[in-house]
Amino acid sequence: MEKFVIAKDFVRKVRRFNLTGRTLEFKIKPIPSGSEPVSWIRDAINQVIAKGIEGLHPEDQVAFSFCCKQFSRGEGWLKFRAARDVTYDDVWKVISDIYQSNSSGLNTETFCLGVTSMKMPAGRGKGRNYNSYNEECAKRKGIISINNKDNMCLPRALVVAIAFATKDPEMVKIRKDTGKIQRDKAIELTKNAAVTIPAAGCGIPELQQFQRHLTGFKIVVYKYGTKGRDVIFKGTEEEEAPSLNLLYHEGHYNTVTSLTSAFLCQYYCETCHIPYDYKERHRRCEECFKVVQSDRKHTCGEIYCKICRKHAPADHLCYMQPDAGKPKTEDLLFCFYDLETRQEKQLEGGARLHEPNLCVFKQCCNTCLNTSAEICKKCGVRLQVLRCNDPISRFMEFILNQRKIFKQVVVVAHNGQAFDHQFVLNYILTATDLKPDLIMRGKKIIMLSLGNVKFLDSLNYFPLSLSKLPRAFGLGAGFKKGYFPYLFNTTANTNYVGPLPPVEYYDPDNMKEDDRIKFLEWYEQNKSDTFDMQKDLVAYCISDVEILTAACLKFRQQMIETGNVCPFTEACTIASTCNKVYRRNFLQPNTIGIIPKGGYRWRDNQSKVAIQWLVWMEKEQNINIVCAAKQQEARVAGVKVDGYCAETNQVFEFHGCYYHGCPACFKNGRDDPTQTLNTRYEATVAKTERLRDLGHHLIQIWECEFRRQLQQNAEICSYVENHPLLVNTPLNPRDAFFGGRTGNTYEYYKCKDGEKIKYVYVCSL
Repeated sequence: MEKFVIAKDFVRKVRRFNLTGRTLEFKIKPIPSGSEPVSWIRDAINQVIAKGIEGLHPEDQVAFSFCCKQFSRGEGWLKFRAARDVTYDDVWKVISDIYQSNSSGLNTETFCLGVTSMKMPAGRGKGRNYNSYNEECAKRKGIISINNKDNMCLPRALVVAIAFATKDPEMVKIRKDTGKIQRDKAIELTKNAAVTIPAAGCGIPELQQFQRHLTGFKIVVYKYGTKGRDVIFKGTEEEEAPSLNLLYHEGHYNTVTSLTSAFLCQYYCETCHIPYDYKERHRRCEECFKVVQSDRKHTCGEIYCKICRKHAPADHLCYMQPDAGKPKTEDLLFCFYDLETRQEKQLEGGARLHEPNLCVFKQCCNTCLNTSAEICKKCGVRLQVLRCNDPISRFMEFILNQRKIFKQVVVVAHNGQAFDHQFVLNYILTATDLKPDLIMRGKKIIMLSLGNVKFLDSLNYFPLSLSKLPRAFGLGAGFKKGYFPYLFNTTANTNYVGPLPPVEYYDPDNMKEDDRIKFLEWYEQNKSDTFDMQKDLVAYCISDVEILTAACLKFRQQMIETGNVCPFTEACTIASTCNKVYRRNFLQPNTIGIIPKGGYRWRDNQSKVAIQWLVWMEKEQNINIVCAAKQQEARVAGVKVDGYCAETNQVFEFHGCYYHGCPACFKNGRDDPTQTLNTRYEATVAKTERLRDLGHHLIQIWECEFRRQLQQNAEICSYVENHPLLVNTPLNPRDAFFGGRTGNTYEYYKCKDGEKIKYVYVCSL
């Protein structure tokens, strides 16, 4: 309950000095009878301080001033300090120094609290997290933003890139479009290249036309958000040609003048399209063409296994590894939140649209996790109420700012997977350029990640309703979920004050039987009470958040103490938490095997007829050929081959007629616009020529030719049809999905004399 009344609240911004001045006039409410005066006043001052620094960053600088008509010594001042360092003791010391003993009483005087705040730049030694494409491009020195209102961002970006590559004396004018010079040169380039700009903007066909015109340059277009690893278009393979580097995102092109600045790296390989923090780490094996990223000696055929956490042969046996880590508890922020929504807009089919009108959240960092302080020196005001038309936007702006301060931010809601997090996801997809990482179960969000921020659902850890959490975790009588008529939450009832709304607004018909009985008893006992929509809505939401916060923090503490695992920073469900506990405390090395995806045999896609040819080649040449039927296909020169014999340096390639564009079987229709047969054939020829150039002995055959051999040679046909690799294929787990029900009524039944046992098979179609 607020223990003060605001008389006046206004804000003044001084843009020149980046200052925000706020003046807040308040009056402390009278001290109720039976209350302890000092505690009452202390709480009131705490609430006033929280109100004064509401919405400020913990690093922002804040100064306070206090005045009153009865203060004979004038105003009191509290000099600038970080918002996180503002405490009750400092404020009260200033007030007590100027307060006179003959004053009429603190609870009856009108004070003026002046708050002057100054935004401070924040940094953590790394590139900051940007919330949009335009914001990041504007801040990056290696990216020139193209600010156009027409559909010519591509030719504009190209003329800027050309001016930069050729060191044009008018580069600055072209970049800034002084005197419309950028537009004029873009129109001229478009005309000379004979390009017609579509209304929706330029795509690959237009890029190809510009590349054909700009023969002395190489156009390279990078996809935003991939740090240069995803190249959308590369005009030519000529390494000597100057590059015109562009950055593409959602139909807009910007010019890149520095790849290292644009992709946040010390070195960028334009051949591999990979960024590196250190140039010396960019090494490539001359035999297998694999990029070697460590200082250890490279061995061809080895990979780094993320499960075993070491380099090993590609066909090595993997085991689940013990976890030697520790709970992540430093530089951490938890945020527990709850939303209240209105359902006034009706959709097609009778459904109603949920629109949030209240968000309450409580934040806890590693400094204040185990305290009851309302204001934390590190994370600021802990409990915040967002009551407006669009609380999600304000909430997400707060969260996205916090990710720049803390190493990890964990946001938790109860049943967030099906409700609260859905609003968050909608905001991310519609109001930002951020790309979330999602773990879904159907339409439910198990975990939503945005870099160092992740949204979790407490229901995935303890499947209990919020009302049962206080009893489950022994939180005490102070934590109790109440009842609220959420169907009564409408615009028309915003300022309602009166008796409890009718019982149907509480939707008792959708409650469980026991809960419904308890609710009806409560309603009968309290139906004469006064219901204040504004106060009760906020109080109900705050109660939910307090219960959720207390339950989650107690659960976290118990898991750390008993299992040495933090469930929220190291897992996303109770199952993954238990897995982490087992691996960290009980798992012995090399005891549980990890079967590769797809199994050990036939894990690579390969046709039966191709394997038939390979096993016949083995018999005919008396060699051992590595192929998909035995293990994973071998890699030669960085590409997979159908068969390989290391002893004889032979590579075997079986060309399926359709997938490789056989010129004998498919003479017509070779220029289909989707994927031409000629393109497939050319890719096949290019691969075989590369293998020959590297010194491998290549043996290849077309599918049609081998099928003729099967028809004409009975020996080949008999051998391949009865070969163990083809007869004994691995089990397919999906085959277990077929069959009838196997549920039994009795585990054991002994027949009586003259009694027979039978079973009934139910076929459900």
